Amino acid sequence: MKRYGKPSAPLLSLKPHFFNENEELLQRQRDLAGLYTKEPRRLRCKACDGPIETVSFSKLGIDYLVCPCCGHLNGAHEDSDTFCAALYTEAGGAAYARDYSAADREAYRTRTGEIYVPKARFLADSLAAHGEDPKALAYADIGAGSGYFVSALRFLGLDTVRGYEVSETQTALANEMAGEKLVETHALDDTVALAGRIEAKVVSLIGVLEHLQQPRELLAALNANPAVSYVYISVPLFSPSVFIEAAFQDVMQRHLSGAHTHLYSESSLDWTCREFGMTRVAEWWFGADIVDLYRSILIRLAQSEKTAGAAKLWAEMIKPAVDDMQEALDRRHLSSEVHMLLQFDGED
Repeated sequence: MKRYGKPSAPLLSLKPHFFNENEELLQRQRDLAGLYTKEPRRLRCKACDGPIETVSFSKLGIDYLVCPCCGHLNGAHEDSDTFCAALYTEAGGAAYARDYSAADREAYRTRTGEIYVPKARFLADSLAAHGEDPKALAYADIGAGSGYFVSALRFLGLDTVRGYEVSETQTALANEMAGEKLVETHALDDTVALAGRIEAKVVSLIGVLEHLQQPRELLAALNANPAVSYVYISVPLFSPSVFIEAAFQDVMQRHLSGAHTHLYSESSLDWTCREFGMTRVAEWWFGADIVDLYRSILIRLAQSEKTAGAAKLWAEMIKPAVDDMQEALDRRHLSSEVHMLLQFDGED
């Protein structure tokens, strides 16, 4: 089961600050880049654990290396305890959570409906097409954040679901918005152990693998857990957005920046599936590469009085074509994101 493309309108409507707060957001990313470059050098690939040595390019002062074994894009430094604590736990989690929270229940419901319900519906449709009854299964969402995906699963009537999150700030928001305890907090260093003991047939990792200190260990723990049959992942990809950001380094870096210190490729996902005994059941390729191009040129034009008048003309010309242009990339598996439902080999 394969699907391509996703409308850009919800992203554009929910992220106006990407356009309106460019300098503030970019400065925050520069600050995080400075923190990241102080960490120890990364010597082995985050996806396959192979050696990485040759720098491919640099951006915002960070070197990036393409793994010669699996094609994974690695930042040159480790995601240390200090770096992760500054991003995800209460030391720095409140700032991180602002990008993933909503001011009130109506805004929360809107974001859930427009962004996360389609992801949950794709999961349910994929399981049904594979012969499963989605409503009869138990689900666990690791890295649940503010509970959007858990809420989306519940919206579809998938009631046996639990979320797990390291940030108390985001957990509190999730449970407040849901009106019940759907997400529970766990220690950052307990993530792998949690994966090994979780009681759910389907485990979702929506935008999680790229944030983990030990993604390989977590997948190995899930593979060894007899309760788990399926893993539903969403990961950012080594896509045209990487090159757009490298060319426009004075524009907020949405994709390869901040907490995204490495990016998957189709080849590194293939390597991961082979190593941990997983088979692709369903795939949904979509991205925001053309939105990134549109936004980067628009902001650059607006930065100069001589070209500011062209910004409106650029928007009128390109905005109606964004989705068609993006789908052309998606169909070539060149999108900035992919959702995959994976099944552990040997499972019925």
